[in-house]
Amino acid sequence: MDLLALFLVLPKACGLAFALLILRAFAWLVNLLVLSPAFDPLQKIPGRAGTFFQSFLDDVLDPQQSSKTHDAWRKLYGNTFKFQGFGKHDYRLMTFDFRAISHILTSPVYEKPWQTRSIIAGLIGRGIISMEGHEHKVQRKALSPAFSSTSVKELAPILHSKAEELCDVWEKEIYQSASTEMESKEQTPALDTASGISRAMFDVMGLGGFDFAFDSLKDDSRPDHQPYRQMFRSLDQGVDLRDILDLYLPFLRILWPSEKTKRMNESRAKIRSMGQRIFEAKRARTSAKESEAKDILSLLIKSNLSSTLSDEDLLDQCSTFLFAGTDSVAIALTWALHHLSNHPQMQARLHDELKASLQTKNPEDYDSDGSDDSGYAEDPKLRSAQAQRDWTKSLESLPYLDTVIRETLRITPPIHSTIRVATQDDEIVLSEPISVDGRLSNSFKIQKGTYIHIPIEGINFAEDIWGPDALEFNPDRWSKLPSAASNVPGFGNVLTFGYGPHSCLGYRFAVSEIKIFLAHLVLRFDFAPVAGLKITKRNTFVTRPYTQIPGGCDKPEFPMRVSRRV
Repeated sequence: MDLLALFLVLPKACGLAFALLILRAFAWLVNLLVLSPAFDPLQKIPGRAGTFFQSFLDDVLDPQQSSKTHDAWRKLYGNTFKFQGFGKHDYRLMTFDFRAISHILTSPVYEKPWQTRSIIAGLIGRGIISMEGHEHKVQRKALSPAFSSTSVKELAPILHSKAEELCDVWEKEIYQSASTEMESKEQTPALDTASGISRAMFDVMGLGGFDFAFDSLKDDSRPDHQPYRQMFRSLDQGVDLRDILDLYLPFLRILWPSEKTKRMNESRAKIRSMGQRIFEAKRARTSAKESEAKDILSLLIKSNLSSTLSDEDLLDQCSTFLFAGTDSVAIALTWALHHLSNHPQMQARLHDELKASLQTKNPEDYDSDGSDDSGYAEDPKLRSAQAQRDWTKSLESLPYLDTVIRETLRITPPIHSTIRVATQDDEIVLSEPISVDGRLSNSFKIQKGTYIHIPIEGINFAEDIWGPDALEFNPDRWSKLPSAASNVPGFGNVLTFGYGPHSCLGYRFAVSEIKIFLAHLVLRFDFAPVAGLKITKRNTFVTRPYTQIPGGCDKPEFPMRVSRRV
């Protein structure tokens, strides 16, 4: 009898549960599309509106059109305005106001959206990039010593060694191509600079990050390198509809994994296994006080003997270093060479400055290539680690090298924009008033859950900040910045490395990498553009350059004419 009653009640209970689920979904939908938008304070400020489900996300996130969008909207609405994300129910804030940006990027009220953090954590683990709140504070405090000025200087020999190796690889490619191409300036070999630089930076992060030689410059097909390359390719694909479904319905990754998910799981398993072996061996040497290594992981293990971070956390940091430190720096360096290739006079000026910096050194510090009798090498190969550190210190004081890099990071930032979400209701104070409900005000309210877009590239392109030549590559602008540009928050008056507690922890290392590699490359080679080649940008996790292929798929390549200096 009890069993019969159970069979009679069970369908009713399931029906009731299903009905409650439908009711809850309906209530959520009504709140999302009707109630919450009706009370959204952003309704009271000016901005771009459209039809009910019209989205303007492509207008602000696609680097091919975002600069025009920013310029047009600022002329219409001012420096702070709303726009529709996925529709009228999703008003978002965009601001060029420095006071507002400083508040948003430093206040604990604003965090990276959970969707962004979940995607990043799924790719590279729970590293510092994907963490917020207390966990982020703990990780940043533990990681800071490894990125101090002293620690970065100790890694200089690795940077010089890999820069020289990249030069040797390119010289070999040029020699091999010389037999089939003319020797004129226009017909010098076209090398895919993006590929070589990316592999070199990956090797740098392997050695500098955890003292592991990937040697991808020598052999890009090595088994210990391929899982990482697969992850990089997955990152380049961006986020598609299936990724969004997996994000909101995570059980799909287990019950019905996509081909992309399968590849990612396989790559993550291999990376985790290799990372665990490296970590355990390094920790054993560190505990036995047998290691004098200066790589980041060794420093982290030494500073983490009190167990601030778990072994899992430390492994996730290693993945974060590789993915955050490889692509962004490689892209910045590639763009720097591109700008110099388009401005031969600037390239010659930088070469002369770098050449003069070598004259201040003793000839015995270098291996002479016998190319001249000037007392120093055209193609320097430093004999000792100390000589490398000395030249690194010299590079840090070169004014034109510094301004070339600053201008590169301004006009072609590896990160197009950043986004935050309000975790509670807040009031944003502005440096200049806007119309709020028809009245001028220096502040406005924002409700919990609102997304805020910080247009890094948009700020870098603004003519009212940088002058009428804001879209031109002009390193000399840094010798006398406009007053507005001097107030841009961030390292070196650009937002490229972020601002506040979530700013890039490795910015010193990144700048040092770019300076050292650029010095070696410009001293060894002359760079010129490939005639008729069109380069576009695509925005995924980084803003990557692509070569347009007429009638075909664009490729993540960056060919340039590269010739040996004589």
